[in-house]
Amino acid sequence: MSAGADTTDSVNSSDVSSQHKRCLSLEALDGGVFDAIVIGGGINGAVSTLAMAAHGMRVALVERNDFGSGTSQESSCMVWGGFKYLESRDLKLVAGLCDSRNRLAKAFPTRLAEARFLAAIDNGAPFPPWFASLGAVAYWGLGRLATQPPRHRSSATIERLEPSVDTSMVRGGVEYSDYLLVDNDSRFVSEMVFGATRYGATIANRVDLVDAEHGVGGWRLSLVDRQSGKQLQTTAQVLVNAAGPEVPVVGNLLGASTENRLVYSKGIHLVVPRITDSGRILAFFDDDERLFYVLPMGNRSVIGTTDTRVEDPIVDVTAEDRTFVLDQINARIDRATPLCTGDVIAERCGVRALVVPPDGASEGRDWTELSREHAVEVERTLGVVSVLGGKLSDCLNVGEEVVEAVQQCGLASRQPVRRWYGEPGRTARRRFNERATGLRLNHQVAEDLWRRQGMRAFMALDLIDEDRGLGEPMGDLIPLTEAEVRVMANHEWIFEADDFLRRRTMLSQVERHDELLGDPAVLRALELLRVA
Repeated sequence: MSAGADTTDSVNSSDVSSQHKRCLSLEALDGGVFDAIVIGGGINGAVSTLAMAAHGMRVALVERNDFGSGTSQESSCMVWGGFKYLESRDLKLVAGLCDSRNRLAKAFPTRLAEARFLAAIDNGAPFPPWFASLGAVAYWGLGRLATQPPRHRSSATIERLEPSVDTSMVRGGVEYSDYLLVDNDSRFVSEMVFGATRYGATIANRVDLVDAEHGVGGWRLSLVDRQSGKQLQTTAQVLVNAAGPEVPVVGNLLGASTENRLVYSKGIHLVVPRITDSGRILAFFDDDERLFYVLPMGNRSVIGTTDTRVEDPIVDVTAEDRTFVLDQINARIDRATPLCTGDVIAERCGVRALVVPPDGASEGRDWTELSREHAVEVERTLGVVSVLGGKLSDCLNVGEEVVEAVQQCGLASRQPVRRWYGEPGRTARRRFNERATGLRLNHQVAEDLWRRQGMRAFMALDLIDEDRGLGEPMGDLIPLTEAEVRVMANHEWIFEADDFLRRRTMLSQVERHDELLGDPAVLRALELLRVA
């Protein structure tokens, strides 16, 4: 039996609202004494909190906005081993990322799906198709043969498999496997945050760190609740700076420095009408010989990403960005009418925080050659752990390294009795399936409910048992059932419309904003969530 952390979650259908739970968390923070406090609720902060709490530490996490609302909501939603890093011959990094990818895929079998990538190699690619095929075999080997094997694809085969690809300039290609999040990236992050509470962690979104003082007993933090304006005071022996691109800003506030430094790369994605129905991820080399992709997202396609050096981590999509991405894709697909700005349904824009090591190894290299490798630094005398860089694919390694880092700062831990991350085990899943079948719940509705909610899905079944109508999809634009939305209202800390439409779901990424807000089912969901 697979024994993920969620198997211990209570099935007690408590009707306590998310707002009440947040109030209880703020009370626990104010005057609370913790082993460690994590600053930042992105993927690094989420996995650090979960790992430390599962190892028996008293942990709190504070996020100034919503969980997963920064870089963690702007990714490609891929969980991959870094195929492109083979270009720089960084085999150790690729092997490590593949191991982390494989662990995530095994632990989250419904939330991660193996996806086939089809890379079309044209005349502008930096290497020929046969060389890409050799690289794909090496990548498969470094990934311990955990996915379907790669296959060389001729231009004619690509034309047959993917008629949407313009093969007039394609010399051939390669098909290989990696993983894609079935839901969105920020939901994966927030679920990890909520998972930490099952080990006793205290969490709070929309809480800002305004001051920090280090003394003999550790850290005393001044916080402010951004919803009410209330001032809070809390203490901890160790602080974990997991503020993503703003790690240097928080570090300055704490008086903590890092040997590594960060540079920022802006990446954008455009969401457009579906380009291919196959479910494959299409990969191309753009005019700068950089990989970009066409990825599935619901009934849409996501095109990206770009790679633009910026100094400020606060970024927006520009007209130049849109033009570049649309020009690149229009030159590589067969479409009766070229995609234009009017076809753009939504946009994704964020920065990659890239680690520049202190050893000078990166000097003289183009900044675009920097990998997404992370670094965890420890200042024992201050009791500060800083997490720099990284990506969702490597999050488990980050969590384990943070546990080791806080131990160096004097925190005691205990070994978890079961795997500290992952979905509920097979026994829980079997019980859910049996009960859903007994309620005659639509198979796809049941699958989606289990994937998104885990053990909380039993609470939705309790509601459906009382009123079978709550088990039907709410509408064409919102496939969730009313039972699930009611569970989300009580357990997913949704306080603004975007928390639901952008982060806990991907509705605002696959539907236009005005259509969503004019849909009765969406308005009903927002009413149930108390954010209408």
